Amino acid sequence: MRWILIIFLLGACANSPSPRMMGAQSVSIRLDGRDFTLWRKGNYFEIVRYGWVGRDDRLRVEETMLAAVEQVTGCKVHVKRGDSGAINGQLIGCK
Repeated sequence: MRWILIIFLLGACANSPSPRMMGAQSVSIRLDGRDFTLWRKGNYFEIVRYGWVGRDDRLRVEETMLAAVEQVTGCKVHVKRGDSGAINGQLIGCK
């Protein structure tokens, strides 16, 4: 029974966006030694970080995530919510 729970929990870690971003275009990117997936749907984005981050590195990782969004989209970002694991927001000032 324990194995079923473990398999279920691992399946929840799949590379997929939140329900709001279903059908969005996705790009995987590696920046500053970390892996991210970025989803873009219209003027909205979601970026997810993979791997473990220590408490001391969280702010730097959030900055790297936002830099990745700007690099891939060519837009500035307005963060709606997020942390060093996932950030959601709106794209503004696109070139």
